[in-house]
Amino acid sequence: MSRGYQAIHAELRARRGSAVGLPCVAPGCSRLADGWALVGEATNWGEKSDSEDKIVRWSTDLNDYAPCCDSHNHQLDKGGDWLYCPRGHYRTTWGVDSKGECQGCRRERRRRLRADPEYRARETARDLARRADRRAMNHRADRAVATGRTATDQRRAS
Repeated sequence: MSRGYQAIHAELRARRGSAVGLPCVAPGCSRLADGWALVGEATNWGEKSDSEDKIVRWSTDLNDYAPCCDSHNHQLDKGGDWLYCPRGHYRTTWGVDSKGECQGCRRERRRRLRADPEYRARETARDLARRADRRAMNHRADRAVATGRTATDQRRAS
C-alpha cells in the first residue's frame, strides 16, 4: 500500500527540511520558494485527507520534489509542465495568473460561457440591475444638489 499525501509531505519536511526561502527551480524565476513542489511524475492520485474532496497528486519518491514559489507550484499542480498547460497552450505566450491558471484556458472558458444563452441572459439581467441602481443613485445625488442637501442627508431623510 502506498503512503498518503500527508505522510509523504511530512517525510519530505523531516528529511529535507523546509523549502521556504530557497530559490525557485522554475526556469527564469528569481523568486524564493514557498514550499516543495512535485516536479517529477506523479505516482499516486487521490483525495487530500484534510480538504473538501480535493483530488491531489503526489509521488512516493522524494527526489521528485523541488523548491518552488507559489505561482510555479500552482502552475504544476494544475497540470502540464513548465512550457505547456494541460490543454497545450504555450505558457510563455499566454502567461499565467498568480494561481498558476493558464490565461489561454481562462480565455477559452470565458468564450464558452459567453456563447451559452443562459449565461448571457443572467449577465444581461445583472447588467440591467446595476444600471438601474446607478441611475437611482445619480437621481438621488441630483435631487440632493438641487435641494442643497448632501446625499447622506438625503438617504437619512428617506
